[in-house]
Amino acid sequence: MSHFRIFRRFAAAVLASALALGTLTALPASASSAKADEIRQLLEQYHISKPTDETLDDAAIDGMIDSLNDPYTEYFSEEQMKGFSNLLEQTFVGIGIVMTEDDKIVYIEDVISGSPAQQAGLQPGDAILSVDGVSMAGKTIADVQRASQGVEGTKVKFGVKRGEQKLLFQVVRQTVHMPAASSKMMGDGVGYLDLDTFSSDAASKFAKELKQLEQQGLQSLIVDLRSNGGGYVDQAQLIASQFIDDGVLAHLLDRDGNDTPLAVQGTTKPYPVWILVNGGSASASELLSGALQDYGIAKLIGTKTYGKGVVQRLVPVPSGGTLKVTVQEYLTPNGNHVDKVGLQPDLVVEGSLEQLMAGFRAAGGRTLTLTLGKGSAVVNGVRVAQPGLVLKKNGVWYVRTKLGANVAEAMLSYDAKAKQIVLLRDSASFRASVKDGQAILVDGVSYLDVRLLAKWFGDVQWSAAGDGTVTLADTAAAA
Repeated sequence: MSHFRIFRRFAAAVLASALALGTLTALPASASSAKADEIRQLLEQYHISKPTDETLDDAAIDGMIDSLNDPYTEYFSEEQMKGFSNLLEQTFVGIGIVMTEDDKIVYIEDVISGSPAQQAGLQPGDAILSVDGVSMAGKTIADVQRASQGVEGTKVKFGVKRGEQKLLFQVVRQTVHMPAASSKMMGDGVGYLDLDTFSSDAASKFAKELKQLEQQGLQSLIVDLRSNGGGYVDQAQLIASQFIDDGVLAHLLDRDGNDTPLAVQGTTKPYPVWILVNGGSASASELLSGALQDYGIAKLIGTKTYGKGVVQRLVPVPSGGTLKVTVQEYLTPNGNHVDKVGLQPDLVVEGSLEQLMAGFRAAGGRTLTLTLGKGSAVVNGVRVAQPGLVLKKNGVWYVRTKLGANVAEAMLSYDAKAKQIVLLRDSASFRASVKDGQAILVDGVSYLDVRLLAKWFGDVQWSAAGDGTVTLADTAAAA
């Protein structure tokens, strides 16, 4: 995604290395070679930096691991292992908000369910004015994050603007556990299930959310695995069993070429499945996506996935710490390589907002409704952080031209000779000019007068709210 997110969807490059499948027996201790011992003693005796055994041990470990040229094999100290586990389980100390930035204002994009922020009364769309009395005007998300950090149990005051009101909330910092899965019905029988990570409880959380969607009349399912960097293999296996009656999740090949299929025996679903993926979808995300794609159970929408097709195991080191070591490569059920290749979507779509819209339409969604502004877009109830979508000039609302064309399902082009923006749908052509104020340019990005969309396309409706948001609705498929 092309936006900053705090406390959610951890860096894919980090989680991509977190595909852990159980543990191995502790490694036996071994003596260093005589030459290595001699060099160590001479360095400790003579080097100007006065290196210690611990310093040289760390350097030796780093050197051995670096020589493998494997970014996923790592040594963790006890403290680092704790942090790695917290990362996998998405546990942190904070107040539980997700932030986005738009026009130099930091907004609360989302509030984690059950978090201190939710209990205190903070809401999505709140503009952050101050933290502990210090103004956040002109500050970045990173600035707000640093200002709000603190020890568990301590309090922090957030000043926000909600509509025309200025409010102050006191929030107690606590250990927050990000929900692995969340869901929402988007309308027209389309269910949306977002899986952030393959934590140790991911499968049970996924099953719970899926059951709730089914009870609400689910007719087609969108599973969002974008920027999900992976986690535990057994969780991907359990989730796959909710869609595959008899098959395999993947083929695991060890260093001797031995194939260990990961069997899946479960059930099938009567509805179609669409999976949203991007370059941050890695590891266990690719395991699940690749299996459902190979079996024809799901189609992938988005961009090519990360390409992490190897499996690590956690090995306790007798002298302390843990070694995460690559032990196997995996292939999809059809025998396709994933490592350094990735998965190719069935429908290639760029942009996080556009991917969600495409998923809704592909899943049979008819009435598309977007609320834009405050650094986010809400697509049929599902929030996406994305700044700069709408702006107001001289009392007129403008929407980013590319998005407006997408909402209207029109083709977008530019007539350089006439210096006009052109939207084409059903053989009808519509033109807008910057010269006439029908469109404006901001930092090289064009925005279209939102009234024109409604005029040109009768199925597109719009409205503006006093809180600075604009709602667009496309009812073409419902007509």
